[in-house]
Amino acid sequence: MNSKFFTNLGYVEDIVPESLINQLKEIVKEKELEKQNSNLAGNIKKEFKIPKALPVMKPYIFQLIKKYEDSFHLLDTINYCTDNVPLELEGMWVNFQEKHEFNPAHTHSGVYSFAIWLQVPYLIEDEREQGPGKESNHNAAGTFEFMYTTTLGNIAIKSLPVDRRWEGRIVFFPAKLHHQVHPFFTSDDYRISISGNVRLDTKNLRSKEND
Repeated sequence: MNSKFFTNLGYVEDIVPESLINQLKEIVKEKELEKQNSNLAGNIKKEFKIPKALPVMKPYIFQLIKKYEDSFHLLDTINYCTDNVPLELEGMWVNFQEKHEFNPAHTHSGVYSFAIWLQVPYLIEDEREQGPGKESNHNAAGTFEFMYTTTLGNIAIKSLPVDRRWEGRIVFFPAKLHHQVHPFFTSDDYRISISGNVRLDTKNLRSKEND
């Protein structure tokens, strides 16, 4: 007898180089950043575009793309293009999440997305002990969660215990993978995270059509 497994996509987790983290921290400190709220699902008051981060992060993000493709071959499933369309890091933003704020279940546009944690002002043990879900069978305070369907069509959850020990980490995943961020309750400081999307770059194709 042999056991056979159905395949599914996953995510890549990494520690962002310290030099990049330091550059991102300086970028998010800038005053008069443009609001991003109307383009995002987050129930978070302070969400801002950070276009200066795009050239800083692009080489590293493309390393993650290669790692993801070597592991999961997502691009092989995208077969609706008749031309070789390049990928582009397009759109990055920062969330300054306060106590009780949250990001409901949602997906992103594009092919890939990512989340980086710059500052997380709590320990997950404190959240689980002091949050309202202490007696729940799904104590999710402060966590970041992926949601996906199983072979039988049920919803499965991969919960990441994001706390201050996750500062400087990144998760890189397909943009259409549902994910959510639960509120935290034990700190009055900001939970600062950065996200972005990688899209198919069709600008050159449009210019060819106009030639």
